[in-house]
Order: sequence, then structure tokens, then C-alpha cells
Amino acid sequence: MRHALPRLACVLPLIGLLAGCAGTSRTSQPAPTRPTASADPSAGQRRTEYEATRTELLQAVTEAKVPGGMAGQGEETPSGELCMISLDDFVPTKSAPRSRENVTTALRARGWKQVQAGGTDESRLTRGTWSVFVTRTGGPGLVIEGEPVHELRITADCEGNA
Repeated sequence: MRHALPRLACVLPLIGLLAGCAGTSRTSQPAPTRPTASADPSAGQRRTEYEATRTELLQAVTEAKVPGGMAGQGEETPSGELCMISLDDFVPTKSAPRSRENVTTALRARGWKQVQAGGTDESRLTRGTWSVFVTRTGGPGLVIEGEPVHELRITADCEGNA
């Protein structure tokens, strides 16, 4: 037993030294890189489609000569997936009585296919996976600053759920 203690006393520092070196060698080597989460390629595509569709809707409003043009006045509510566009504005009825029809005509000229027309109140158009509803709502009591108006709402959804 007497002889075992001196050997153990010599071996323990050696084990500690080896353990320390092993620990040092781990930290001196570059840490293995973890694969980073790659950006979803479809997210970029969705943003591109969203921006193009939004621009096209506003251009159709301009071509239809809707007073105010909804530029900066429409409320827009994009979802986290950049899949929904909602433009909304009040339009003077006297100067733009056919705002919905005119916007719908401008969209059809851009390649949108009309699949539903609800009289003078609503139109639904589609292209690819996108669906657009153009709705006009009004009534005799809808007056702003003494002028009769109607609400023009354009709602688009990339999954056809508008």
C-alpha cells in the first residue's frame, strides 16, 4: 500500500494534465458549425407575387380613374405569409358611379379571369392561385362632407380565400 500511494500521486497529475490538454485542444479547434436554417425559397416568391399583385391592383384603380386612387388611403393588412391584400376607400358616387365595374374591367385587361359577378355589388376574379374580390357597398345614408359616397373594397388572397 505504501508503494501504491506514490504511484497514485504521480499518476493523478498526469491524468489531470491529459484531461486539461484534451479540454484545451477542444477549445483551440474551431467549433463545428451547425447548419443554419436556410431561408424558405417560397417566402421570396410569395413576397414577389405579393408586391406584383398589390402594384397591379393599384394600377387597375388608377386606370379606372377612381378618385383618390386608394394610394395611401387604402388600409392594407398583409398576413405573415404576405398572402392577403386589402384595399379600402370611400369613393364619391357622383364622380365614380361604376368604380367596381371599371376596376374589374382593368383587371380583366391584365389577364385576370372573372369567375363571378354579383350584380353591381361584387366581382370575383382569379389568376393562378390568387383570387380577388372587388366590392362596392353603399346606400342613401352613406354621405361624407355632404356628398354621397360608396365604399370600394379590393381584397386579394394568394390561396383563393379572399
